[in-house]
Amino acid sequence: MAREPNKKTETLSIRLDPKTRFILEYLSRLKGQTITTVVERAIVSAASQSPIPREYEDPITWHDLWDVSEGVRALNIAAVPETYPTYDEERRLVFAREHWPFFYSDENYKYPLNYYVDTLWPRVDEFIRIHDESRQSNYFAAGEAMQQALSAARIEPPAWPQPKRVVEKTKPLSDDDIPF
Repeated sequence: MAREPNKKTETLSIRLDPKTRFILEYLSRLKGQTITTVVERAIVSAASQSPIPREYEDPITWHDLWDVSEGVRALNIAAVPETYPTYDEERRLVFAREHWPFFYSDENYKYPLNYYVDTLWPRVDEFIRIHDESRQSNYFAAGEAMQQALSAARIEPPAWPQPKRVVEKTKPLSDDDIPF
């Protein structure tokens, strides 16, 4: 698949035997559509009929993973094991979750922040490299680099490192607190 910068479409080259090519042309003529439209709609139809089942939740469909943001799509797809993410995709996801304030609205990783992701994603491998090379001397270096990138784009970066949370200690239960 070839991708040209600033293009809204991509080119896909496939090999078809003469019979399949004929069937594709037949469908194109029958439906009054271009071959591209026939292929696109067949792909959408096949994807719509291929949900990923979940035991206690609604199934995941391609609609749940799609986003206009390339970075958000990559994070969404990498988070679903059934899509067979590659090592690099998993590595980017782990990095994004470890640095969640730069990629998600909270620690549940459910809502990506497009304005941060769109700015940082083209350089995510660079930030991962910074993290790998600096974690022994400055564990927060990648986050600091991402803060600088966001500031350069005139976007207010999140606080980094995240402020420590105060955890309330609870008193241990006494025999009087046990209800039996």
